[in-house]
Amino acid sequence: MITWKKRLLTASVLCTVASAGFVMNAWAAQQGADCDEVLDNVHLAEVIVNGERYIAGEYVKATNYKGILGQQDAMTTPLSVTTISEKAVKDFISSTEGLSSLLSLVPSVQKTYDAAVDVINIRGFQDDGRAFLINGIPGMQAMTRQSTNYIDSVDIIEGPSTGITGSSIEAKGGGTVNINSKKAGDEPVSRIGLKYHAKGSHEETVDVGSRFGADRQYGIRINAYNTDGERAIENWDLKQRNIYLNLDQHSEHSNSNFLIGYTYTDSQGRPYGLAVSRNYVGSSLPSAPDGETNFNPYWRRDKNTNLVMTFNHEQKLGEHLSAFFNAGHFKQDWYYYTGFDKTLLNEKGDFTAVSDNYSLLEKRDYAQIGLRGDFTTGNLKHHYAAGVDRQWHYYGGARDYQEEDGWSGNIYHPDTGSWAPPSFAQSDAYYGSKARISGWSVMDSIFTENEKLNILLGLNGKRIKEDDYDVDGSHSGSAGNYYAVSPSYGINYAFTPAVAVFANHTEEFVEGEVVGPNYTNKGATLSPYKTKQNELGVKVKTGDFFHKLSYFDIRKANGVDRFNDDGTKTRVTDGERRHKGLEYTAAGKLHDKWNLIGGVMYLDATQHTGLNQDGSPKASDGKRPNGIPAWTGNLGVEYQADDAVSGLLRANYVGSSYVLDEKYSVPGYFTIDAGMKYKTALNGTPVTVNAMCYNLTNKKYWSAAGNTLNLGGPRTVMVSAEFDI
Repeated sequence: MITWKKRLLTASVLCTVASAGFVMNAWAAQQGADCDEVLDNVHLAEVIVNGERYIAGEYVKATNYKGILGQQDAMTTPLSVTTISEKAVKDFISSTEGLSSLLSLVPSVQKTYDAAVDVINIRGFQDDGRAFLINGIPGMQAMTRQSTNYIDSVDIIEGPSTGITGSSIEAKGGGTVNINSKKAGDEPVSRIGLKYHAKGSHEETVDVGSRFGADRQYGIRINAYNTDGERAIENWDLKQRNIYLNLDQHSEHSNSNFLIGYTYTDSQGRPYGLAVSRNYVGSSLPSAPDGETNFNPYWRRDKNTNLVMTFNHEQKLGEHLSAFFNAGHFKQDWYYYTGFDKTLLNEKGDFTAVSDNYSLLEKRDYAQIGLRGDFTTGNLKHHYAAGVDRQWHYYGGARDYQEEDGWSGNIYHPDTGSWAPPSFAQSDAYYGSKARISGWSVMDSIFTENEKLNILLGLNGKRIKEDDYDVDGSHSGSAGNYYAVSPSYGINYAFTPAVAVFANHTEEFVEGEVVGPNYTNKGATLSPYKTKQNELGVKVKTGDFFHKLSYFDIRKANGVDRFNDDGTKTRVTDGERRHKGLEYTAAGKLHDKWNLIGGVMYLDATQHTGLNQDGSPKASDGKRPNGIPAWTGNLGVEYQADDAVSGLLRANYVGSSYVLDEKYSVPGYFTIDAGMKYKTALNGTPVTVNAMCYNLTNKKYWSAAGNTLNLGGPRTVMVSAEFDI
């Protein structure tokens, strides 16, 4: 049964579909105009606002990052790519929900953790910061929530895309997230920001940028951030500060960009979900408590530093040929970690907990070199790219892994203040494994003379080599040496400048997941696998509005929990998952005053895990994957009353899902965020005042990720002011 909340969100988003038919009918009804002349004068490919190029409205850019292919037009590419603009980043990114909340404006993305980790699903497959790219460089982001003050825009490539985006230790089958850093613009920037939210958390930001040199070919942009205080969730204190420096140069023959950033984080009492016990007792899951509840004690703490550097350079070698070089370095030193892993026992809400020390040292280095150019064969124009790359990955866990148990509580009155901390001391991390991922890619984007037809052809080869090391650092042997070739191809045909159809087939060969906490094989890396996607869709532009409807079918290796006789669990790969779905995306302006982005996705997901040794079907075979809903939808709206005042509304719907292989249902939820912006001046200094209320109705809900239940955040009020000095 469809609830009124789902009806409301679906109706709000799908109302935009009606505009497509209306505008196209009006266009077709023009009398006395030659069809070719009309098409020649239709310029719907871009909307120019403040020097930016948008496909429609101001929330989605018209050009997208396509890896080694460079920037591509959204209407001509045969791939599903959405670039969330700088305006959308400023309007919808949340200090309380981080980057994952922003990404879920794209209907294929679902946020799964509301508290302190940027973990999402893309078309039903889990992704996290480790798999995100920064400035096109894979492996440059941490999984834990990072500050977002340096972000300009974000590209989301849906489906497997290794051949396009490069070799990565953490590539995921559902899609790829690429973060673009802020660069110096044509106008100088000198801005400070103050923000207050939750129970006493304050933030300060600095954003300075300018261009200089002959023809202003050099640019510098500096972003710094500091936050301190108690968050919206009880007993969670976060201290985090960063500084990011972006340098760029642009000339007739070359383009370069260098980013360096450093982040320090001290998170005390950081909330985390509850794993549902295999021996859970009850007919249903307990209802979610208030979102302020923290199941973790104050001494659950982690401290880490992150260093990231990315470098991009393109050099023109001739009129039709250029060379490119990309490189990056990332280091995360998780030098203090006291975990608190909880297991939900029954519908009364009782749980037990284990504390552990899981220090981590992780490094990722990346380098890519290649050629990009164009040539013609008859009436066909080729835009090609060829490159080779490598990523080096170093992963080290605690030298002396320690664990203690004995804690217990209840989700409705956890009484965490009475729990004594564990007795173990912190242990340094060591290099436990090293991996080298080497790849090559050849891509050709072929256009007909009238550019109505675009055919994409590509091949990617990848080798994954893994080695294990003992605690003393000595080499203990090879953990695997794998190689595979993956094709990518697609077609896009534009019937008119406003209507296009596309289809694609993409594959990628990736290293298996790194097993997280709560497993007997934590820190292990599962075997590599291939992911394959077929997609078919249509793109329509009507006035200042963009619509995309697509059908996709993805096959990927299935990661499951194998429960052991002693009550522990081991993470293994077993069979495959198949995700088939329909996705509708909309962005643009319904009116001069109304700016919109959103969409809905329906997902049919199943696991295929075969038989047990005795010939009986496995518990997961034919079942829906744990934590994956059938329906998700998002809608972000800005109402611009005038040049000074605007209102924001964000609606998010996540349908029901299951845990323990469809044994227990996790109810769906609907949340609303609302706020206002006001632009004014104080003594001649421009000021933008912003007030937002997240989870306006204070909805209590569980957000499922696999067999883990994460508690949704409470109603949170945020006020901020930005001063252009």
